[in-house]
Amino acid sequence: MLSSPVWRGLPPYIFALGLTLGGMISALGVMLVGSVLRAQAPGTWLAVVTLVVFAVLAVRELGWLRFPLPQNARLVPETVFRHGRFFGPLQFGIEMGTGMRTYVPSGLPYAALALTAGFAGPCTALAVGVAFGLGRAVMTIGSLYYGPDGEWDAAWIDWERWLKAALLMAFACGQIVLVAPMLT
Repeated sequence: MLSSPVWRGLPPYIFALGLTLGGMISALGVMLVGSVLRAQAPGTWLAVVTLVVFAVLAVRELGWLRFPLPQNARLVPETVFRHGRFFGPLQFGIEMGTGMRTYVPSGLPYAALALTAGFAGPCTALAVGVAFGLGRAVMTIGSLYYGPDGEWDAAWIDWERWLKAALLMAFACGQIVLVAPMLT
């Protein structure tokens, strides 16, 4: 679908905008729910819970443990494109960007969700949403411009193990910096 003529020109970037807006909407919602939890739970408890969530998801990412992630395993229907070359991709992006209407192939967004619920304020939540949306957009737009059909997928298969390890390490470093002060 992404290689169809519908995706030439501005629509991929409008889709990326939708992904980013969807990520921001979800992150703000998670932050609001988390604010209620933070009012009741001590910071140390939240730090331990987020570390445990990350550890379990990291083990899953490395393939040492297998379990399904909670997700709505359906793609956004192509009928959203009836709204035209601007609003169709925008709606499609928002729905995918929320992470609640499509596949979530990695556990790291769930670790970010736990951190956002446990520690984020409004600005941090918006930054998490932007990062989630742009991360999805990079994958989508990258696959459009990488090369002939199938070349992106082949490159992903070749580098998947290293990319997952690098993302896990980066996420672990960020989480340690955020959570370590709470544990002292």
